[in-house]
Amino acid sequence: MYQNNKTPEKYRGGLNLLMKLSAQGKNIFTIGEAASAAETTPQQVKTLLYRLVKKGWLKHIERGKYLIVPLEAGVKREWSEDVFVIGSYLVSPYTIAYWSALSYWNLTEQIPKTVFIQTVKRKGQRNKQILGISYRFIIVKPYKFFGITQQWFGQRKINITDIEKTIVDCLDRPELCGGIGEVSKGIWIGWKDKDIDMKKIVNYSLAMKNKAIIKRLGYICETFGIGKKPFWNKVTKKISGGYAYLDSSLGYTEYARNPRWRLIVNISTEALTNWRRT
Repeated sequence: MYQNNKTPEKYRGGLNLLMKLSAQGKNIFTIGEAASAAETTPQQVKTLLYRLVKKGWLKHIERGKYLIVPLEAGVKREWSEDVFVIGSYLVSPYTIAYWSALSYWNLTEQIPKTVFIQTVKRKGQRNKQILGISYRFIIVKPYKFFGITQQWFGQRKINITDIEKTIVDCLDRPELCGGIGEVSKGIWIGWKDKDIDMKKIVNYSLAMKNKAIIKRLGYICETFGIGKKPFWNKVTKKISGGYAYLDSSLGYTEYARNPRWRLIVNISTEALTNWRRT
């Protein structure tokens, strides 16, 4: 961030501050971090940040949180920090999950317009718009908050569900990944190209305490010929009585009942498998 003698005096301290924060890798920062870097009080730094927002050097992304707009943005400031990086600052603890993680692991060719963030902390707004991007916060019980890995995005490590937990989360909440068809596609791609650990997926499924997950998993895998029959015969011993819907995101239309997996099949075979013909 180059400054010359033409830079207005009221902005020079601010640009020095932004250069200092950038050098520390804090492209997104809080008021407290800005005050610490500027060696002043939070109240005094607020005025400086307000001016920088008006000038276009900063974006105010959430109460008390700011994003440094880099020089690459040009005069019109047309730029955005990676959406996952922004998401990582919005709630704690957090992990990128569901359709967003499915896309990250290349288990779908669909690019969701919403960033799905899983957390155990209640947040005032379940949905948030920042720089034209939608963020959706999914609150889960602590026992469902596991299977998290870290990946580098620029200079920051971001929490994201691992490939097996991503599949299990999508089986748990098909409506958060485009439906059971997208889940089945993800399982197929993961099995064929990503060497997913099916035993790990089964263990994750049981840990989630949603009996429908293991039923959906077994049904999909047998429908697409994934894995060996002896393995799935053992898995059937772990399922509970009572029937669950194959796709909880759909209505209650019933195409068939599958007694082996105790499922009400509420999506046609054609709809479930049509992605294989594209």
